[in-house]
Amino acid sequence: MGAADFDGYYRNNGSFYGDKPSPFLVHYLEKYGVKGTGPGLDLGCGQGRNALYLASCGFSMCGVDESSEAVERLSAQAGERRLDVSAKVVNLANLEIEPRRYQVIVANTSLDHLDEASGHRLAQAMMDGLVPGGYLFVSVFMVNDPGCIVDGGQASETAAYVRHYYRPDELRQQFSSLALLAYQEEYALDVGHGLPHYHGIARLFGRNDQLRAV
Repeated sequence: MGAADFDGYYRNNGSFYGDKPSPFLVHYLEKYGVKGTGPGLDLGCGQGRNALYLASCGFSMCGVDESSEAVERLSAQAGERRLDVSAKVVNLANLEIEPRRYQVIVANTSLDHLDEASGHRLAQAMMDGLVPGGYLFVSVFMVNDPGCIVDGGQASETAAYVRHYYRPDELRQQFSSLALLAYQEEYALDVGHGLPHYHGIARLFGRNDQLRAV
């Protein structure tokens, strides 16, 4: 499956994943008192539920996605709500991230849409892209996800996009140079899109403490 297939999902569903941001992202930002200032980056932003939320908190957001349909909807929503969001069509495997630029970077089930080597490269670029004291939120699907297991139950209708299912503790190790503020692995029900289905998923929230200005 490619970008054209995901374009079809977005074209036929005005709000495919819903309009509300990830509740985990919201929780971590509130728990750690993250202030909405400075530039932010949303990788694989889709129709923009997380980018729009972060912009409403005060971040100057850039959202990137391979789907032109998703980017068009995000741009329209940002314009209607007068939020500071730019959006562009980019293949994440080819994305270059400016070092030490972003106050917050989000990749919500995006790294797993790349092969393992490309995902590792992008993860390093994400860490390098944080300013001193900047925050990162990332989630990925794991090997116990029904999309990874043959006859493993009802898989998400977009499971064919996932190219690398993460092993236990792999996500934590991938971002080990960050100060780990929260890490979770779970098997949970998703009723947010399509038929009810389960996901094996890992989530991480970290901060760049190694490069704090003296």
